[in-house]
Amino acid sequence: MKQTIHGLLGAIVALLAIAPGIRAQTGPDDLVDEVVAIVGDSVVLLSQIIQQENQWRAQGRPVPEEGTRDRDEFRQERLEELVQQLLVLQAAAQDTLLEVEDERVEDALQERMAQTETAYGSRAAMEQALEIEGLTIQSYREMLREQIAQEQLVQLYMARHGDEGAVEVTEAEMLAFFEEGRESLEERPATVTFKQVMLSVAPSDSSRLAARGTLEGVLERARAGEDFAELATEYSQDPGSATAGGDLGWFRRGDMVDEFEEAAFTLLEGGISEVVETVHGFHIILVERVRFAERKARHILIRPETGARDNARTRVTAEEVAARAETEDFEALIDEYHDSSLPDSATVPQRQIAQILPAAYLAALTGREEGQVVGPIQFGYLDQERFAVLKIIELRAAGEFTYEDLRPQIRATLMRQKRVEALMQDLRAKTYVEFVN
Repeated sequence: MKQTIHGLLGAIVALLAIAPGIRAQTGPDDLVDEVVAIVGDSVVLLSQIIQQENQWRAQGRPVPEEGTRDRDEFRQERLEELVQQLLVLQAAAQDTLLEVEDERVEDALQERMAQTETAYGSRAAMEQALEIEGLTIQSYREMLREQIAQEQLVQLYMARHGDEGAVEVTEAEMLAFFEEGRESLEERPATVTFKQVMLSVAPSDSSRLAARGTLEGVLERARAGEDFAELATEYSQDPGSATAGGDLGWFRRGDMVDEFEEAAFTLLEGGISEVVETVHGFHIILVERVRFAERKARHILIRPETGARDNARTRVTAEEVAARAETEDFEALIDEYHDSSLPDSATVPQRQIAQILPAAYLAALTGREEGQVVGPIQFGYLDQERFAVLKIIELRAAGEFTYEDLRPQIRATLMRQKRVEALMQDLRAKTYVEFVN
């Protein structure tokens, strides 16, 4: 659904992404630069507003004609956004617990520079365009680095404060939001909704003991002072993080399985866990940084090996589940057998089954009827062999989205928007703001 009421956070972050170096002009020879607003100890310049106008044009977005009331309203909206940007930046700068990491800034800078070069078609074309604006590649990089650091500071501040406070969203507000955006909605695709009992192939006890023993040896080396990242690169069997030295980045509760989180969130910075067993295997965890409700960690994963006997044993269990599903309550079977670390239900556009789900699901979900039990199907997922038994809950033809289809998303959007608006009002009440005519 196209959002018709723009959230303030999105506007703030978008402003910070504006490329520097666009000359602010109203005519060929008229350079402008005057203060249009004072925000705390900072100012907003008219040239900044004109810079945004130029950015809108470069993106193919319409800008009202000069001298019209629409142009005045357009500039007033851009001014309000710049004021909000400064309010957040000033508040974030005073929050001593917020820290922008140089590594994250540098990664974003490299990505942004590559995007800019691609947009110009070549590095030579980019250098030529920057030279016209009086910039070199190096000066542009420094300006962009500062913008990205500010952008990340805003994101940290909003992540910490943006969900604070109780807000209420009424049914009338949600209905109004839906009606306002209804004409822009695309057709709802045909979908299939299913529930599943997914079983991961379980290793034998001897295989589990061997994996644990291997990892306990690695743990001794890590605690003796060997580089954790190098050990992770050498030993970890997590395909998503091993090549990065086991780096998992920042995460919060709810992002990882329970056993992993319980260990990670009890460690202090620099702490290394005992061996932790989860459905994925055995882990040791190094917590590198602690920030509010987030942790930045590395891990080393050793998976117990499974073989043909383990596969055969799990297939027999899956076949038993499929037979029972014909006459028994499917939810009860989920409670009894399903791997709780994996989703037990999904609604998927029928034309996107092959893109979203493992290949085995395409045949399992094609040409079925509501209520039909399918499987077991066998497939590899996250480097483990799995079996799944599916039950088709609903087949829905393409058509228009209804209010009930989108009600949860609308509620979440309006809740988020109201919290951000309340935060902005609070910041504005605490900060001196003056508009200069």
